[in-house]
Amino acid sequence: MKKILIIGLGKLGTSLYYALKSTRKYKVISINSQSDFKLNAVKKITFSNIIILCVKDSQIKNTAVKIAKLHIPLKGKIIMHTSGALTSDEFICLNNTGVLKASFHPVQSFAKKVNKKNGSFQKIYVAIEGDKKAITAAETAAKNIGSIPFKIKKKNKIYHHICCVIASNYLSVLNYRIEEIGRKKIQINGFKNVSFLNIYRPLAEKTLKNISMYGAVKSLTGPIERNDKVTIKYHLDTLKNENFELLMFYILMGIETVNLAFIKKSLNKTNANKLYKLFSNYIIK
Repeated sequence: MKKILIIGLGKLGTSLYYALKSTRKYKVISINSQSDFKLNAVKKITFSNIIILCVKDSQIKNTAVKIAKLHIPLKGKIIMHTSGALTSDEFICLNNTGVLKASFHPVQSFAKKVNKKNGSFQKIYVAIEGDKKAITAAETAAKNIGSIPFKIKKKNKIYHHICCVIASNYLSVLNYRIEEIGRKKIQINGFKNVSFLNIYRPLAEKTLKNISMYGAVKSLTGPIERNDKVTIKYHLDTLKNENFELLMFYILMGIETVNLAFIKKSLNKTNANKLYKLFSNYIIK
C-alpha cells in the first residue's frame, strides 16, 4: 500500500486527504503546522512514498527548501504540489536528490475545510505535468478518487490557470453583480451550459453550487482572495506579452474581484489598495 503525506490541511488539503483516505488504497498522513513540520517532518517524509504539498503558491518553493535541508533520503519518492499556476519547476532545489517531481491541479473550487469525504473530486479534471513516473502516480491517484487526469505542457499551464480563474473566481464576482441586480430590479434564473468548456465546466458548476448554498461573497476563492500577488503578477505579465485584449478583461474582472474580497474581509484596506495599484500598473495610458 502506497503511503501519502499531505502537507497543508486547508480547504483543498482536507478534501484531498479524506478523498485519498476513503479509497483504502493509500495510507494517508498529514502535516498541518510549522510546529508539526519541525517535530515530525523527518519521520513522516521518510515513511511516505508520495508527498503532496497543499500550501499557498508562495509557500511551495520555501517548503521544498525546508525538505531539502532535512538531508534525508528522497530518491525514488514522488513530490507534487496542487498549484494551478505553477509547475513542477518549483521543486528545482530538489533536483539532485533523486526525487520525482510533478504538479497535480484539481480543476475544482473548494469553499471550506471538510472533516470527511465530500465528493469534490468525482468526475472533475486534474491537470498534471512533471517527471514521467511522477505523472503516472498522479494519474493513478486522480483516477482512484474518481477524477479525470489530463497531461498539460509546462508552458501552457499558466493559461490553464487563467481559464480556471475566469471560470470560477470571476464567476463569483459576476454572480455578485447579478445578485445585486436581482435584489434591486429583477429575478435572475439559471445559466446556460457552454459545451466547449468541458474541462472547466465542473469547476464552474461547483462554484455555482457554492454560490447557491453560501452566496457569492462567501464562495469567492482564488489568488486575489488569498492576496497571492506573485501569481496575479505572473498572470498579468503573461497576458501583457501575449494577449492584450484578454489582459484588459482580466484587469477589469481582477479589480472587481478585489472589491468582492474586501467585502468578504479576506483583504484589508491596505492589501486591497496594493492590488488595485498592481492592476493599474498594467493599464496602458
